[in-house]
Amino acid sequence: MICEIAAAGSLNRAAAGLGLGQPALSHQLRRIERMVGGPLFHRDQHGVRPTELGALILRRARAIVLTFDELEHDFHRQEPETGESIRIGWNDSAITGSLLGGLRDLRPGEPFRTRADTSRTRLLAQVANRGIDLALIMICGRRGLPVPPEVRTLTLVEEPSFVAIPAEHPLAGEEEIELAELAGEDWIVSSGGDGCRVVFREMCLAHGFDPRITHDVDIDTAREDLVSGGYGVGLVQPTRPPADGLAIRPLAGAPMCVRHVLAWREDGPCAHGVPELATEARAGYWRLAERTASYRSWLHRHGRVAAG
Repeated sequence: MICEIAAAGSLNRAAAGLGLGQPALSHQLRRIERMVGGPLFHRDQHGVRPTELGALILRRARAIVLTFDELEHDFHRQEPETGESIRIGWNDSAITGSLLGGLRDLRPGEPFRTRADTSRTRLLAQVANRGIDLALIMICGRRGLPVPPEVRTLTLVEEPSFVAIPAEHPLAGEEEIELAELAGEDWIVSSGGDGCRVVFREMCLAHGFDPRITHDVDIDTAREDLVSGGYGVGLVQPTRPPADGLAIRPLAGAPMCVRHVLAWREDGPCAHGVPELATEARAGYWRLAERTASYRSWLHRHGRVAAG
């Protein structure tokens, strides 16, 4: 309603566009204004224009409308258009680059586009409903993955979670860190991931402490900036390259592992190429692992969690 009023420039035109009577729209607008604590539009003989508060609310409203449009697109069943690019969804996996490189090599000249999403539930729903053709999903812990019946999955690799601590931290010189030694730390944790936070908390409780989660941050680089700034510690993928101010170390006993999983529809455009694509993605991952000193050392001591 707010977006339509702003676009139309008058309540009468907005009401007609929304299929409402003008009194009904005015009543709804007054309700919204009471809820947000002030008028959203100036009214005069020339129509309506946003107040300062209205301009702020309007920016948020437009973003919300776009989000719901995307939600409708993602979760309603749809058929890809002829000649449409291959659509790939992913959620922060280190294998993403290798997967896209393999796709480019195996299907030269074929266009593709990607979108990132922290939710594996959304990614699986998008695959099932043909919103995307292929998903690369990270799953924390050993719990099962509820998969729609029309979707197939393949685990590419399983890896241990490492911990990032400030470079000057007293434990930075350790080859491996006991999780219990981090009981008194502030933790920097992603709020996304569909259950990773629960798995993380269960892991800490099993080691004798309830973690003090101080910062909720979904962006890798932002989490690492907070760690290097001394604001806390956080879990990272073992393939994360070294960075100034950070020490990335294994956790003793690998108390939490993460699986990198491909998901696709059996009748989708990527189905016939999944074995070759998986081989390329795994090879790229292990090349990346060998280039990461702390992970390479861990692998030489312990071997792979799962070769995939």
